[in-house]
Amino acid sequence: MIRFDNVPPEVMQAMCTPMHLVLSPSASSSSPSHATGSLYVGSMSAITDYELLRTFRVSHFVQVLDAPWLPPLPDTDGHGGKVTSFKIEILDTTSADLKPHLEDACNSIDRALRSGRNVLVHCQQGISRSAAVVIAYLIRNYGMSYDNAFALVKRQRACIKPNSGFVNALKEWELSWRRPVVGNRRFTS
Repeated sequence: MIRFDNVPPEVMQAMCTPMHLVLSPSASSSSPSHATGSLYVGSMSAITDYELLRTFRVSHFVQVLDAPWLPPLPDTDGHGGKVTSFKIEILDTTSADLKPHLEDACNSIDRALRSGRNVLVHCQQGISRSAAVVIAYLIRNYGMSYDNAFALVKRQRACIKPNSGFVNALKEWELSWRRPVVGNRRFTS
C-alpha cells in the first residue's frame, strides 16, 4: 500500500500528472530550421491519454516496464507519422540490472529527438525506472554528472526516486562516460 503521509505538495502534484517536460526542442546548430524533439518523462497513464499525446505531439515511446505494452495509438504527431517504441523489460527492484539496457535506450532516444520527434520515457508510475533512463541519457548525451542530471529531472518531475540499484548503475554509467573511450563516446573532464 502506498502511503502519502508527509508527502510534500509538489511531489503529490507530480505523481498526479502523467508526464513532464525534461528537455525542450532546440534548433540544430548546423541547420537552424531543423529542430530536435522534446523529451518527456512520465507514467503509464500518459500513454493512455491520447489527447495529451496529441497535444504534445509525442510519437516515440521508451517503455521501461516489467511487461512492456503499448496500446493502439492514433497519429499523435499530427502529421500522420508512425508511432514507434523502444521497450526495456525490467522490474523495479534493487537487484534488476539496468546497465545492459542503457546504451540502446539512449540511442533510441537520441535518434528520435534528432529526427524532430517528441519522446516520452515512461514506466508504471514515472518515479524510478523512467527517471533512471532519462538521467542516463543526460549523462551520456549532455556530459552531465549523475547529481546534475538527477537534479534537472527532479526539478521537472518532483516525484522521481530511482531505486538504489539504479542509482548505483547510473553512477557507474557516469564514470564510463567520463573516461576517454575509443569510438563515438565523448570524453568529458
